[in-house]
Amino acid sequence: MMRAAKVTFVVMMAALFLVTGSAWATTFRLTIGAGHPVDASTWITSMRDYMEVEIKKRVEATTPHKIEWVEAYGGSIAKLGEVLEAVESGLMDVGDCHIPFEPAKLMAHNFSYFIPFGTPDTLVACKAAKKVYDDYPQLKEILEKKYNQVFLGIGGVSCYNLVTTFPWEKVEQLKGHKVAAAGPNIPWLLAVGIVPVQSNLNEAYTSLQTGVYQGWVMGAQATVSFKLHEVARYFTITDFGAIPNVLITVNRNTWNKFPKEVKDIFIDVGSKYHLVEAPLVLKKDEQAMQAMKDAGCTVRVLTWEEKVKWANAISDIPNERAAEVNKAGLPGGAVKAYYMNLKAQGVKFPREWFK
Repeated sequence: MMRAAKVTFVVMMAALFLVTGSAWATTFRLTIGAGHPVDASTWITSMRDYMEVEIKKRVEATTPHKIEWVEAYGGSIAKLGEVLEAVESGLMDVGDCHIPFEPAKLMAHNFSYFIPFGTPDTLVACKAAKKVYDDYPQLKEILEKKYNQVFLGIGGVSCYNLVTTFPWEKVEQLKGHKVAAAGPNIPWLLAVGIVPVQSNLNEAYTSLQTGVYQGWVMGAQATVSFKLHEVARYFTITDFGAIPNVLITVNRNTWNKFPKEVKDIFIDVGSKYHLVEAPLVLKKDEQAMQAMKDAGCTVRVLTWEEKVKWANAISDIPNERAAEVNKAGLPGGAVKAYYMNLKAQGVKFPREWFK
């Protein structure tokens, strides 16, 4: 009788394991964050409103486990340029390791910054970048082996353009002016005699207002979200390119605690993040352009001739950076791959970077 009861118990436990994939339910309390604030940044809003919601809903609907999110956006745990290390150390479980603020550690991942005048369409840019990550698994391996985190997905920011405190029409008129940029796009400015200043959005308003610099390489959405158009009234659509610079990762130690069914959900949701985030960027961009016009700002499109002039003034950044990445033992081929992925989607460049 005792032996039969034991057999029945074992069979029941085995059945439970087969149904749930795990014999015990676990509540995973995870800290998710970024250096940018939520409501001013579409890419962070999408982390909160899509990634958090979708992962929690699916985990709790299809597994015995639960997810509790602890939000740490707006630099409350890690400021801009600190998230990669925060996720690496486990201070943060999931984060936006914003690529341009890690030009050395994420040199190879900055490939989209090495193609000036790319597509103005964030979704096109994200699809091109996603294919690069799929075709160059070394990029994901770098994150895992060097920085203790697992790649989940990418997103993008709106097309980089130029907002200034002064009017201009010709590239030559920019010479000598101080203009801010995130970092990897600084060479775009040097080419036409601009004095570049590395900065970030959190300090942009005050710096433009006080004259620390007179312009920003910035997209429409962020220009309006951070109210830069209040102090810089001239927005020129240069079409420097939308940049897929949002890198969502999860701490590898945290990752290893997840059962397979939870990992599968994280991977699936992460792989679709850009499909949710990028269209929202485009919508917000349209609204931002209109908001600037309504506020009396000058919004104009740089002529194709001036774009060609600017592009031809830039050194051969794509090939130079690809060679630099290769020399560091990293996948420099990702630069050309991104360019070719854009061309395959019909993107026209004012200068052909690769033959």
